[in-house]
Amino acid sequence: MTAPLSIQINYWQNFSIDPADIELLYNLLLEKETPLSTEELTNHIIYSRIEHEIQSLNEKKTQKGNVYLPKDEFQIGDQLVFPVLKDQKGAVKNIREGNNPEFSTLKVIEVEMESGKTLHFASQIENHSLNNSLDISLENPNLNFENVKIEHGENITSALLDALENNAVLVKIAGKWFPRSLLIDVHIGHLNLAEAVLEEANGGPLPTCKLMEQVELSENADKNLMEFSFDLALQEDDRFDEVGPTGVTLWFLKDKEPENVKQIPIYLKSEQEEYDKESIQSYLEQFEGNVYDELEDWDSSPESVNKISISLTYPHWRSGTLPLSRALKKMFPSAYETPHVRFSFIDSSNNEGFPGWVVRPNRYIYGLDEWYRKNDLFPGSLVTVEKTTTPGKILVSFQKSRQNKEWLRTVLIGSDQGIVFAMLKHPITVSFNERMAVVVPDVETVDEIWKNKTYLKEKFEKTLLRIMHELSKLNPQGQVHAQELYAALNVVRRCPPGLVIFHLLHNNLISHLGDLYFRIIDKE
Repeated sequence: MTAPLSIQINYWQNFSIDPADIELLYNLLLEKETPLSTEELTNHIIYSRIEHEIQSLNEKKTQKGNVYLPKDEFQIGDQLVFPVLKDQKGAVKNIREGNNPEFSTLKVIEVEMESGKTLHFASQIENHSLNNSLDISLENPNLNFENVKIEHGENITSALLDALENNAVLVKIAGKWFPRSLLIDVHIGHLNLAEAVLEEANGGPLPTCKLMEQVELSENADKNLMEFSFDLALQEDDRFDEVGPTGVTLWFLKDKEPENVKQIPIYLKSEQEEYDKESIQSYLEQFEGNVYDELEDWDSSPESVNKISISLTYPHWRSGTLPLSRALKKMFPSAYETPHVRFSFIDSSNNEGFPGWVVRPNRYIYGLDEWYRKNDLFPGSLVTVEKTTTPGKILVSFQKSRQNKEWLRTVLIGSDQGIVFAMLKHPITVSFNERMAVVVPDVETVDEIWKNKTYLKEKFEKTLLRIMHELSKLNPQGQVHAQELYAALNVVRRCPPGLVIFHLLHNNLISHLGDLYFRIIDKE
């Protein structure tokens, strides 16, 4: 018995792009005369590879020569190939009538094999499994486009991108590709006009079509090709930044972008330290809700949600930002390749909009500094963001507090920039996370700590013990909750909750009391 011909079982697992694939895509783009997306090129590669493999299998089938199949009729002297015997060859020496009432047409052929042996085979039998030995198995999932796309599409796309990005013949803009040699010429005068148009629009954002309306490009060229050529010219000019979400091309002047978009705020900069993240996972999951940190792989909410409340940490409150953590990435606009994505926040209390920015490389969302100040938010306040049905618009809101005044951990800074925590009463207008709440009356003095890197100059465990010692004074038993320590530490240096937990568990000067409670060991 032999199985039908089919593609190798690990064909797509071992997939790689070869020069023939690139040439195929180049010719496709020449033929269509329009830019195509990475996904469209990936689909074409899969289709063409499947067709190529089926053609190869057909060629293999014909190359075998006169193949022995039980259904055929043979003549003395016929030279045959036997797939069932690993393609051994033999010559028909004799033919006789068969003796089987179930097969009235049965004949037996006597074949002298190349090895010298004489074997007997049945012929003129229609219903026999060996008749299918050279059929091509189109039911194989490796020859099914939909299955290949689902199972291997991501790896194929990744291999294609690696190959295309190292190929100077094709260029990409906003996720679409086209041969550079066929692009329409866009000279410096066109780009200067585009800059002037964006300048009048306070930097942007403006779509390509709006810019093209005021820039005189060739009217005889294909519109899509003209737009692609203009987009590429803008992309390769340092004055312009493409800030549109996936599927939308929008342009902005880099000089007009907020400083906290062009450069990461000092409060969000962190010196990453390697530690065993798996060992502290269960402790992170005990944090009391609303904890989102872009430095963590872990989130306190599932990935697929449309509404999230976030406890502000000091660095994000001070920077006017939100963390672009795992869960929030699913809510906010993204892009194929642009590092900055412009969108709109909508204040749910008055339906007023204001600009927001997703800063993808540094994993934060900017644009809330004025909104924080206007609504008297503070570190620990609960901010709710909600995805809307309109792409590029995110609702932002907060809940008003039922209390007028609350006792809260308050940061006091000494003349030596030493930090002290005290429980003081403050007027409160917004709801907050008690574990995360920290009031900072003198922001300018704390700013000096960040600018001077006062606490970044010392080892992290020293800063942790310093802050922990201060917080322990606020509890009669001297206990400190890890989540409260995380919030307090971030007032003076940026750190993720996992790093705090790890040091609490592995410092011999600290005793773990259970759950997330810890205490500094008393020295005798």
